[in-house]
Formats: sequence, structure tokens, C-alpha cells
Amino acid sequence: MAASVSPIPPRRTALHDALEAFLGTWHATGSSFGGRRQTREAPRASPSPWTSTHSAYWHTGGFFLVQDERASVDGGPFDTLFILGVDPDSGGGFVRSFENHGFQRCYALRREGRVWTLDGAQERARIEFSADGRTQIIHWEWRPQDGWLPLCDRVAVRVD
Repeated sequence: MAASVSPIPPRRTALHDALEAFLGTWHATGSSFGGRRQTREAPRASPSPWTSTHSAYWHTGGFFLVQDERASVDGGPFDTLFILGVDPDSGGGFVRSFENHGFQRCYALRREGRVWTLDGAQERARIEFSADGRTQIIHWEWRPQDGWLPLCDRVAVRVD
């Protein structure tokens, strides 16, 4: 299968520039939910501790931001590789994620001020940056059946 080649090369946009908020090395702590005890009546039942470090950098060319996250959730590894970028046709942002349990996800990425949202079919996230850009408040949700439930809440602080 041959790749499609556009005669017009992509150009960096203001959204590319805004993605720079994610650059650097971050340490996060928080709680993960979604276990067997989670119900609509007890959405944050039996939280598991979350700790992680993630680093984000520009891939060669400056069009795609790569974020590599190494997490420990309840003592086990949860490692995720994220690719963030801008679709040259729509101008909208996207995220592709790949994690160590074999799952891959696609999300639409939007920004409104200091708040970024990732919207996917089964998961979504809200990431709010502090005014100084050195803290991220991260809230993930998942849709196990008919409605959204908390998946994890954490705070990441830039360490570099």
C-alpha cells in the first residue's frame, strides 16, 4: 500500500505552538479507578495509587509531539506512548496513544485557554494547566456501558 503524497507540505500552525505546553519532564501522583467495585453509586470506590513520570519532546521536524509516560498503578506498570499533532486537512488536533497492555486509542484534541480536552469513543480527558504552566490537573473518564465514570485523577508537576 503506497502512502498518499500531498503536493503541498504541511505548515506549522498556532495549535502546534500551543502544544509546547506539554514539553518537558513531569511527575504525577493521583488515583486510578475503574476496578470491579466501581459503580454509578460509588464511582471512586477502591482507588489505586498512581505515580508516573512522563516526558514530552518534538519529533524531528516539529510537527508531532511525542510523550512517553511510565506509570505504576497499584504496583503494576502502565506505560503509554502518545503522539500529539495537528491534522493538516481539518486543522484540528489529534492524539494517538499506544500502551503496554496492547491497546491503542485515537482522540480528538481541543484547547480552550489553559484547558485541553481529549475525546475518544470510550475514554476522554481534561487537562488543565496552571497559570505558570508548571502543573497539570488531569482527569480521565471512561465509558464502560451507558455513561461516563472516573478513570483516574492526578496532578503532574514539571520537574525540569
